[in-house]
Amino acid sequence: MNVQSNGPLKKKINKNVVLHEIKTTAKNVKVKNRRFNHRGLKALVFLTGCIFLYFLFCLGLVCSKVNDRPTRLSGYQTILVLGSEITGSSKNPLPTPVTKSRLDAALKVAQFNPHAKIVLSGGKGKNEPVSEAYGMEKYLEKHSVSTDRIIKEDHAINTYTNLRNSKIFCSKKTLLITSDFHLARSLTLAKAQGLKLTGYAAKTPQRSLITLSYFYVRETIGMGRALIFGR
Repeated sequence: MNVQSNGPLKKKINKNVVLHEIKTTAKNVKVKNRRFNHRGLKALVFLTGCIFLYFLFCLGLVCSKVNDRPTRLSGYQTILVLGSEITGSSKNPLPTPVTKSRLDAALKVAQFNPHAKIVLSGGKGKNEPVSEAYGMEKYLEKHSVSTDRIIKEDHAINTYTNLRNSKIFCSKKTLLITSDFHLARSLTLAKAQGLKLTGYAAKTPQRSLITLSYFYVRETIGMGRALIFGR
């Protein structure tokens, strides 16, 4: 009689044990998940903080060169101008205000260095009527610069290739002219390629805050890439 009555009791006990084990396992899994999520969150916060600090560091480098202009403009054998956007048409290419500011700076420096060669570097962008080098050449010609002084490098597609392709022309004392927001990265890439250049920051024409922010954010990201990869 006792043996028969113990059967349902054993089943009930076993069932309770299984349910207890399931609940305990689920509780342990939840605890582990909380710990994992907490650690993951801390790692994410740490990584985000590192990226933000690196961004600020690179932004500081970009801003550190925006007013770099040599007090003495003479004594250069080569003037290297990095290209920027060209608009207009193939018959009448026109530099954008940013490109024009670089060219106007080159005209100023060229007056102090009448025998210096002027290297114009820039290929043809997707929406440009001509290569940047050609468009810049036409602008300088209109301002009485002899074509004998101009060297066109019209294959570059970015700052890295601007400098790589122009390196052959910069064996002598060279002044690098580009926009103020672009100078720090350009000099960093030049140094990575073994080029010792002096920088001249062409002042960016007045722009909206949104446009200027875009320029500086883009350059800051580019500086971060340049420091890590050298390009």
